[in-house]
Amino acid sequence: MIEQINITELISDYGGIFALMLSTFLIGYFAGSILQKTKAKKVIKTLQSEINKLRTPKKVHDIETIFTEIKPKIREMVKETQEEERTVTVSPSEEVIAEKTRTSYITYTKNKPELNFDNFGYSSPAEKDDLTRIMGIGPYIEQKLNEIGIYTYDQISQFTDEDIRTITELIDFFPGRIDRDNWVGQAKAIKVS
Repeated sequence: MIEQINITELISDYGGIFALMLSTFLIGYFAGSILQKTKAKKVIKTLQSEINKLRTPKKVHDIETIFTEIKPKIREMVKETQEEERTVTVSPSEEVIAEKTRTSYITYTKNKPELNFDNFGYSSPAEKDDLTRIMGIGPYIEQKLNEIGIYTYDQISQFTDEDIRTITELIDFFPGRIDRDNWVGQAKAIKVS
């Protein structure tokens, strides 16, 4: 005969199993959710720090060297602006006034000092050293030094105070900078190595 199934017994037997399975599912679901959020927060924090590093400008340690690198570009822009201003048509009376003004400024001349190559020696472009290895000399200053006849570490290592003053004026450099950066000492050290 067919036994009569007691529904209350069945519910109590399977109800416990169902409650156990439901609690296991909920624990796993919430634990996984918390774990995912933690991982996502770590990734977001890492990305934010990398973005902030990219946004933060690099610290400038030697503003004078950077200025010497920018100075040629500034001069080029000034020359271009002056050339554009010259191409502007002006009336004859304005041209006469402009010419008088130019000649009054042209009459002022300043004598540039002469270098005493007997103090530190002569050199040629064929003997040229990489002067940018000296802290404080960038490509622009190296070019200016080459233009006045200074090409080697040997020459720089023999500079006197008078030579430094003359060179500072000739290359239009910051007064006292050559002494502060110790070009002479650096050149001697590089020459020895």
